[in-house]
Amino acid sequence: MIDKDSKIKDILKISGKIAKVFSAYDLDCPGCRGNEHDTVERVATNNGLDLKRFLSDLNGASGG
Repeated sequence: MIDKDSKIKDILKISGKIAKVFSAYDLDCPGCRGNEHDTVERVATNNGLDLKRFLSDLNGASGG
C-alpha cells in the first residue's frame, strides 16, 4: 500500500499505471531528478494537492 511516506522512485516501480496518475495531475515526477528522495506527501504539498485524494488515486492505480 502506498502511503504519505512512500518514495516516488519506489512507487513508480509498482505499476505503469502510477505514471499515468502523475500525468493526470500534470506532474513530471517520473522524469524528475527529485523522485529518488521525494515522498508522496512532499509532492502533494508542493503542488497544492489534496493528499487523501492523491493517495487514493495512486493506490487505485497500484491495485492496492
